[in-house]
Amino acid sequence: MTEIIFTEHDRLEIGADEYRLRRERVFQLLQDRQLDAICVFGPTRVAYLSGFFFSPTERPIALVLTAGGAVAALLPNLELSHFQQQGPQLDDSAVYPEYPGGGSGRHPMLFLRELLSRLGVLGKVIAADVDGYEHRWGYRGPALSAVLDQSVQADVALIDDLRMVKSAAEIALMTEACRWGDHAHRLMQDSIRVGSEELLISHGASLQATRDLLAELGGRYVPKAREGLPANAMFIRGSNTAHPHGLHEAGAVQARDVLVTGAYGVVGGYESELERTMIVGEPDDRFRRFFAAMLAAQQVGLEALRPGRSCAEVEAEVRGFIRDELGMDDLVRHHTGHAFGLEGHEHPFLDLDDHTVIEAGMVFSVEPGLYVPEFAGFRHSDTVVITPSGSERLSLYPRELDELVVPVA
Repeated sequence: MTEIIFTEHDRLEIGADEYRLRRERVFQLLQDRQLDAICVFGPTRVAYLSGFFFSPTERPIALVLTAGGAVAALLPNLELSHFQQQGPQLDDSAVYPEYPGGGSGRHPMLFLRELLSRLGVLGKVIAADVDGYEHRWGYRGPALSAVLDQSVQADVALIDDLRMVKSAAEIALMTEACRWGDHAHRLMQDSIRVGSEELLISHGASLQATRDLLAELGGRYVPKAREGLPANAMFIRGSNTAHPHGLHEAGAVQARDVLVTGAYGVVGGYESELERTMIVGEPDDRFRRFFAAMLAAQQVGLEALRPGRSCAEVEAEVRGFIRDELGMDDLVRHHTGHAFGLEGHEHPFLDLDDHTVIEAGMVFSVEPGLYVPEFAGFRHSDTVVITPSGSERLSLYPRELDELVVPVA
């Protein structure tokens, strides 16, 4: 559906022109809504608008955009050169020594107030994604509105709504991420044996897939984080899979264990999602029944996705099928899926109470699950992009049962 815009020689990341276009959309949004400026605190939103990826800590960072087209930032001194390396040219900046003050005797948010004053927007109509920096790693700080002594129009949707429909470049990066998530899953599946430790197999496959990615992509791969690997796979097993987000457990894989897996790639900061339900050894009738029901429900979700429908309508169709055709509504623990991109979960959601209209270019997971207490969970998840006429899977790993059986011998 989507033209892949990266050549075999291109670095796999969003380019400066697209970041500039994103900021221009915000400038227009500010003018349309008669807002004089917006302060963006969320690390993912800062990265989305500027290309500045960083490891969030207790030190507040904010990107400021004004209706007049100015770009400015609040930065701790330890991130200044990092921003200069990645981010756009700034019209102004406020650089503070350290949190909570570094000997300055002033909270970092007071530096932001001075920056807004220099930009000529203090006392005018100011918006923000959230009313101040989020509390993480021991950060204690006042709300932006308290620092400015004025109301602030805080609304995460101001930026997040712009992120819902992905560009061709974003979809290309997620398609590449899917390729490596699929590869990590294949390595993991092929490594599982009776007696395997789930943690060791999961991490071993992730590391080997990462080695393969770096060997193939070389300098085209551009890391956007300090932590984690660009290709990952994991699984949980047995009755623990009846918990939709069950944690790892110690112990070895046994014959007849149900496995619920997860795998993903990260390319240019963009993620993929792949999950599969597997079985160790020959599946019995009980397993086959629930597996077939789960697979049928996912197929309903894949076919229900198309532009013009609401997220709630898609969810209602899937839930109706599970309730009326399968008679398994009591086994549902979560909605059918969610959007994602720079984050593993993004707005909107395939949920009965989300009435967002689906558009071409949105990317969703499709993952209706069935959870049988004391037995197992059953869930496939695929990365799906909305096309002009329907949807297209970007994660291409096998979905059928005969390809998801781990041999015992």
